[in-house]
Amino acid sequence: MTKPEAQPPARVDPLTGDAYPTPMLELSTRERRQVQFASGDVTLAGELDLPRSPETAPLVFIIHHSGPVTRDAYGYLAELLTSTGFAIFRFDKRGVGASEGVYGCCEAEDALAAYRAAVTQQGIDRGQVFIVAQSIGTEQLAAHFEEFAAIQPPVGVVLLSSLLGPELIAAIAAPVHIIVSDSESNLDAISAQAAAAHQQQWPYGATYYIADHSEHTLFDISDEPIDWSDPVWVQRYHRGAMQSMIDWMRNINEN
Repeated sequence: MTKPEAQPPARVDPLTGDAYPTPMLELSTRERRQVQFASGDVTLAGELDLPRSPETAPLVFIIHHSGPVTRDAYGYLAELLTSTGFAIFRFDKRGVGASEGVYGCCEAEDALAAYRAAVTQQGIDRGQVFIVAQSIGTEQLAAHFEEFAAIQPPVGVVLLSSLLGPELIAAIAAPVHIIVSDSESNLDAISAQAAAAHQQQWPYGATYYIADHSEHTLFDISDEPIDWSDPVWVQRYHRGAMQSMIDWMRNINEN
């Protein structure tokens, strides 16, 4: 009898109690590159995951949701994206994981420093860079979009769990795809109204996708609420939402 493949151990965040399974990237990556970079007077740690492709790959850069999270919070995205040909850059927030400093400050500045480090890496197609921001990260991106674009203009922006209404989204001068949960209280404002406002402001195009039966961070709660202390949460990402993101980025990459 063949023994089942052992699963990597979960890492439990001592600050939040959340369990972050180690992503299983061996089959979908040719390299997992550890990257250290400076932000102010501290050194932060990130990781570039390159897909199994002999050519340079389009890059997806992640701007985190709120909380003292590490790169492992987006391990499920690394698995999905590298398996479909995208490189992905994730990093540990200040004061957590392998990053120095004290958690609780400078998140926008740290995201800019991480972006600067990400787009200079070998193995990525600098002309095909996407920014994927989630929740509070969408506000950070909107507030500092000109600074991100000065480093490298993104060919597209995906707003996961977007907090941006019609006024704030106008700051993002790039093609935009909005993905939000159907459980949001202001759903129309952050989806249809936001997309319409962006279309009125810019010629790039804006689309949106509403993830049914999901919670704010786009995990499926059709059957029961998410237990973030149980590593199986990582398997409950909303399939439709993530496929919507991949399809949209592929379309831009091919056109």
